[in-house]
Amino acid sequence: MSVAIVVAVCSAFITKVTDPLCEDCTQYYLSGDNYYFAGEFGVNYDCDEFNQATTCSYYKPNPAGQPNYYAPGRLGTYVYLYHFPAVK
Repeated sequence: MSVAIVVAVCSAFITKVTDPLCEDCTQYYLSGDNYYFAGEFGVNYDCDEFNQATTCSYYKPNPAGQPNYYAPGRLGTYVYLYHFPAVK
């Protein structure tokens, strides 16, 4: 009986389905009550992963059906990276 309980609990953790991060989707960050375009990860912004309790970026899993719903993407604190334009 106890083996069955342990197997059931372990399989529940293994098969837990999480919302996948859409790395190819447009990413947004939250500032106040508004979402703004975040840019490209590693180029325009980064996520300080020291604080895993906050959400760094969000994405729209269903922009046509739910245009105002933003799902959590990367964890951490949003950090803006400024890059100088390339000199030609």
